[in-house]
Formats: sequence, C-alpha cells, structure tokens
Amino acid sequence: MAGNYHLDKMGSTQPTTTLAVGDSVVDTEDSDPDEAVVIERPSEMTIADWEHETDDGTTTAAAENPEYAPDEQLVVVVFRTALEDLIEDWQTLATDRLSKQVAEHGISRYGFPESRLKPIEPGELEAEWLDSLAERFADAGWKVTHNPTELLLKQYDEKYRITADGEVIGDGEYREPLENIVATER
Repeated sequence: MAGNYHLDKMGSTQPTTTLAVGDSVVDTEDSDPDEAVVIERPSEMTIADWEHETDDGTTTAAAENPEYAPDEQLVVVVFRTALEDLIEDWQTLATDRLSKQVAEHGISRYGFPESRLKPIEPGELEAEWLDSLAERFADAGWKVTHNPTELLLKQYDEKYRITADGEVIGDGEYREPLENIVATER
C-alpha cells in the first residue's frame, strides 16, 4: 500500500493525513458531519492528554475513542460556523492568535484522533447540493466542470459559474433561467 497508514486497535488500516491549522475537516465517523476547522495540532499532545468535561465528569479523547491508540496525535477543531459567526477575520489570524481568539470568544473546542478526521475543501459541505445540479446540466448537454465548491458551465459560447451559496456569475441569455433553476434546486 502506498502512502501513510494508521493501524487502529480493531486491526484495520486507515490512510492518515497530517493536518495543519486552518484545514477544513469532517469527522469520518459522523453520518451527517458539519465542517470543522483545525485550530491546534500540538505535537506534544496525544488523545490521552486531551481532557474535557462531560455531563458525567472529566474524560479524555482517548476514553471517547477506544478504537484508536491512546498515543495517537491530538487535533483540536472548532465548527466553521462558530468561527464565521464570532470571529470576522479568523482566516487572516496567525496560528497562535486564532487559538487565543477562539478561547476569548468561548467557542467550543473538540479534540480528535488525527486519523478520524478527513480534510475537505472549505465550504465543500455547503456545496453538496451542486452534485445533482451538475448531473442535471450534463444530461441537458451542458459542458460541466464540477469543483468542490462551484460549478462551471458552458453552453455554446456562454460561460457561467454557480457558487455554493447559489450565486450565478456570468452574463448572457441563460443567466436568468439558470438563476431560476438554482432557486428551485437550493
């Protein structure tokens, strides 16, 4: 097998990726995940070191993730929506400043084993609705380029871009019909 792999306690191998502060990620064990952002990857801490309070008292990330080795690398994340709602310029902050701002704003932080998280493109989850739209346009004969957070469409000499938030960019006779289709799909 090529690449880096993690052998969990259950004996299965999982590909591992070294995450960095600012990376967008999802929890691979959540069937309906929300986008999270890595705010810390303390090289000296494992999931056994991450303690947090629950309704039942203090526990560790290792105790909540028994299928992972307790010495697995700890990654600390926050939900992207919380960052966007409370810290306007979070994407421009230096690594140490971002972590301080998260603490100052009281944003909940969550510790995970690194191999449990999968990197995604920022905004990729918000753009999932574009999947069916891409198929619809391809079936109708449009040239479609489906990027993680947008669709690029071409019909004859007209080019359009549809963003994850539903904006149609481009001028031409198809713009208004595209806006109507987007409004009904979204």
